[in-house]
Amino acid sequence: MNRRRVLQHLLGGGALLTAGCTVFGENPGAFTFALVNRREQSFHVEFTLWGDNDEVIIDGAVDLASRPPEEEYTVLDFPNLVHVTNGDEIEAQVTVDGETYEQTHEITCNQSENAENNFFFRIRSRGAPTESETGMEFAGSEC
Repeated sequence: MNRRRVLQHLLGGGALLTAGCTVFGENPGAFTFALVNRREQSFHVEFTLWGDNDEVIIDGAVDLASRPPEEEYTVLDFPNLVHVTNGDEIEAQVTVDGETYEQTHEITCNQSENAENNFFFRIRSRGAPTESETGMEFAGSEC
């Protein structure tokens, strides 16, 4: 086998090994942000999200309704805010009743069959397992 054929085989195998990972020319996908309330109490929520270039994606304030008695949660979706690719970062600042929470979310699921480009701020039920004592937490799509 000559050198050219060996290189072709190696390059072909490398393409198989990177299948499903970020590729150049990746098509951007829609990004959705959501506020989720799992408590039986309403909250005043202020929020701002920024993209990679520090451009504001969304900036607003809402009174997030309480969880209805027969439901698991109330959700307020903000779909298709911006188009993103893997590696993009979204910075978020959310203030709930005067307490501020911040986090950066890296997009990793663009073009994934298993997940979408979602980022959530959740107000968890009291006593639910969370990383914070307040029950307030960010979560994003994982794939």
